[in-house]
Parts: sequence; C-alpha cells; structure tokens
Amino acid sequence: MGLLNRLFRRKPPPAANPPPRSFAKSDWPPKKLEALPELDTGNSFTAPFPETAPELPAYLKYPLNSPRGHIIVFANEKGGVGKSTSAFHTCIALCNAGERVAALDVDLRQLTLHRALWARQESQQEYGVRLPGPEQIMLVQQNEVELEEKLRMARIHHSFIVIDVGGHDSPIARKAIFMADTIVTPVNDSFIDLDMLGRIDPRTGELKTLGNFARLVEHLKEPSLSLRPKPLDWVVMQNRSRNFATKNERKVLDALQQIAPVAGFRLVPGLRERVTYRELFPMGLTLFDLEAIPGLGKLQPNAREEIWAMLRSLNLPSEALAKAIAVPESPSEPAVTSKAEYDWPLQKD
Repeated sequence: MGLLNRLFRRKPPPAANPPPRSFAKSDWPPKKLEALPELDTGNSFTAPFPETAPELPAYLKYPLNSPRGHIIVFANEKGGVGKSTSAFHTCIALCNAGERVAALDVDLRQLTLHRALWARQESQQEYGVRLPGPEQIMLVQQNEVELEEKLRMARIHHSFIVIDVGGHDSPIARKAIFMADTIVTPVNDSFIDLDMLGRIDPRTGELKTLGNFARLVEHLKEPSLSLRPKPLDWVVMQNRSRNFATKNERKVLDALQQIAPVAGFRLVPGLRERVTYRELFPMGLTLFDLEAIPGLGKLQPNAREEIWAMLRSLNLPSEALAKAIAVPESPSEPAVTSKAEYDWPLQKD
C-alpha cells in the first residue's frame, strides 16, 4: 500500500505567479544630488592610495639637457688592432686623474675589457694596494634599447664612458658609434687593415674609394648631431708600430694621410709594439701601477710618455687629465732609445 500511495499521490498544485511589483512614479531624469560639505581636516590629510605616475621612457627620464658624460668609443671592424688595450689604458689614466669613469664592452663573446678590469680587482687584492678603476656597466639583453638606456643614465653620473666595440659590424655597435662623442679607431701598419678605411691602389698608391667602416661612420655622423653640441671627433691611431719606421710603415702612413681628409678623421700617435703591454694587460695593470707595486717591474719613461702622447692627442674635455699628462717644461729624465727599455722581469727568454 505504501508503494501505491506514493505512486498515485497527488502532486501539490503549482504556486500562483507573484503579482508584479509596483514602483512609485518619479520624475525623470533624477534630481542632481547636492554636494556634501567638505570636512575641515587641516593640512595633515593624505590620501591612502596616492596616484603613481606612469613610467617615463628613456628620452624623458634622462633628457639631453641634463649633465652629460663624454662617450669614447674604440671601434674598428678589423680585429687584433689593439682596441681593448687602448681603451683599458684610457680608462685607467682618466681614473688616476680623478675623473668618474664608466666602462662598457659590447662584445659579449669576448668581454676583453671587462676581463682586464676583473683581473685588476684580483691584482688589487693580491698585492694589497689600491688601484683606481672605472665602474663597469654590463648589458643583460645585449640590444640597442638597453644600450641607449644605460648610456643615458651613465652620462648623468659619470664624466666619461669608455666603450669597447667588437671587431665586427652589428646593430649594437652601430648604436654605440651613433651615440659617441669621440671615436678612436686603432689600425696596424698593414694595408689589409686599411681596407676598412679606404681602398688604395697598390701600384699607384692612389685612393680608389672609401672602405666599409669609413662609410658607416660617415652615414652615422649627420643624424647623431642632435645628441651632441659639437661635431663628432673621429680619431685614427697607428698602433703597434716599431721604433724604426720601415718602408711599409711609411707607405701606410702616406695612405692614411691621403684617406684622412676624404673620410673626415685625424691621425694621432698610438701605442708601439712592447712586451710590457702584453705582460701587464692580463693582470689588469698598466705602467702607472708600477709606482704602487715597485717589485713587479721598473718604470719605463719612454713607454709612459707614449701613453701620455696618445691621451694628449685625443683632446678629451678633462682639465684634471690635461694637468696630469702635460708636457714638463724641463724633463728630468732623458729619452731612452737603447734596447734596455724592453727589459722586463716577467719576459721569458
């Protein structure tokens, strides 16, 4: 019975639909609410959630009219010409003069300049002396946007920014050249190295056409005038020359003097081929550090004057550096031209 009762149980009738709600009629549009009176809380009231301004782009965060550092770029599409050695000596000379210097190597594969500066920190700990050095800027993404951002920030906090560019063409190398105030291009005494600057006829010695690197600098000169108050200073230095000029070196010098007015650079003396540079560079040291570490080697007046001559020819805007490397009125030590100048305790026989 219980099952039948459940089967034939009558379902309750559906509930009636509720009547629609009636809304009071009101005027439309609604009346405007009266403004609430302001509370007199004094000047101590601060909003709990202050509005944050959106992040500005680089060209607004670091405007061009802010204090600017001088950017020196050591660049040449030909490798093995002494770019890193010249950039390293320039960094240390500026630091010794008391300038605030930043160093940047855009060649991520080699990082020659950074490795020399890291070795300098190790030598400082090993010998227990204070060795002035630049602040190192490292690129994470290795692209032009990051380079421009960090250079604009470094220009505010440093007097000089020294950049070592790899021996090949790349977008980041072009960006560094575009933002440079001074470009230093070391070359060896070889006509193969001159192909990047100009093509010389080997028979007549006349200039045929400008090389790829010279055309690149010429292409980037005019658009970058908006970044600097004065024209770009392009310097070509003849590196690794010998004490006694050979016939080939004189030909290379004549070719450079022929290319210079067409390409728009000026010639300056560079660093000669010396064992001292090869021995000191892996340890992150220069000839100026031998005064602080006298047991490492003896001072070499000719080599030191050679570095000073290179720095004087760059015409960098630094009064402290100009005072440090000024030519003495009465030199105390005569110039040494004998072979004893190359005596170096670390040199292997």
